[in-house]
Amino acid sequence: MAEERSEPASGSNGGMSNGGAAWVLRGLAALGALAVLLGVGVAVATGPVTAGSPLVTATASDTAPGTTDPDVPQPLPTQSSAGAATDPLTTSTDIPYIPYDQRPSAVFIGDSITRGMTEPGSWDVEEHSWYYGLLDDTTGVVRFGGSVSEVGMTTSWMAGQVWNALALSPDILIVLGGTNDISGEIDVDFVISNFQRIKDAADILGVPMAVGTVPPRSEPEADARAVLLNSALTLWAAQEGVILLDTGAPLRDPAGGWIYGYTGDGLHPTPEASRLMAEAAAKALREIPLGV
Repeated sequence: MAEERSEPASGSNGGMSNGGAAWVLRGLAALGALAVLLGVGVAVATGPVTAGSPLVTATASDTAPGTTDPDVPQPLPTQSSAGAATDPLTTSTDIPYIPYDQRPSAVFIGDSITRGMTEPGSWDVEEHSWYYGLLDDTTGVVRFGGSVSEVGMTTSWMAGQVWNALALSPDILIVLGGTNDISGEIDVDFVISNFQRIKDAADILGVPMAVGTVPPRSEPEADARAVLLNSALTLWAAQEGVILLDTGAPLRDPAGGWIYGYTGDGLHPTPEASRLMAEAAAKALREIPLGV
C-alpha cells in the first residue's frame, strides 16, 4: 500500500493561513493611512507652498542680535557719501560744529528785539532775544561778548552807544535796528546814516560789522516802510562791505506782513520766529572766515 502524505494542519508553524495574511494586509493599510494623516497635518501647520517659490531657511545672519528689520523704517544716514565715516563734530543737519571757545566774540546792538523781554508774558514772547540761537552749543557760530540794547530805542540811540559796545572788545559787531524808526514816518536815508556812523566807529578799531534786516509789521503802512528800509539796508551793506544778515526774510508772508503765528503783537517775534532769525544769521556768518 503506498504511503499516504498528510497536509499540514491549519495554524501550525509550518505555514500561514489566509486569516494571518489578512491581518498583515490590514496592518500595512493602517500604516499607510497614518502616513497620509501625518502629511495632511504638516501641510495644515506650515500653510500652502506656492509652486516655484523655494522655502527660505533662516541663517545665522538673519537672527544675529543687532540686525534691523527691513520692514521697519530706518533713520537717514548723516554721512555725505557711501562708506564715509560720520564726523563726530558734525550735527545731524551736517552743520559743522564750532567749539564755543574758538568762535569770534560778538557784541550786539539793538532794541527790545535784541534785548529780549524782561517781563514774562510781556508782548506774548516772554524773556527771549533773537540772537540766542547764535550762541547755541551745537549749531551756534559766535560766543557772547555783550549786548548794548534797550526797549524802544531807534538807530539814532544805537549810533550814540556804539563806543560803549566797542569798549567790550568784540571780534564782530552785530546790529539789528530800525523797527522803532519805522513806527512813524521816517527818512530812510537818515536811518542809513545812523548805520554808517556805527560802521565808521567800528572801522577805526578794525571791527567787522554785520547788520540784520528788520522783521515785518502788521500794519500795512509800517510794513511798507519795513520793506523800504530792508531794501536800502541791503544795498548799503553791499556797497560798504557790511555783512548782511537777512533776519527778516524767514518771517515775511509773501502777501505782506508776518507769517501767521510768528508774532504775538505785530511788532515782536515769538521764540520760534526768533529761532528762525538766528538760523538765517548763522547761515550768513558761516560764510565768512572763522574769527572774522
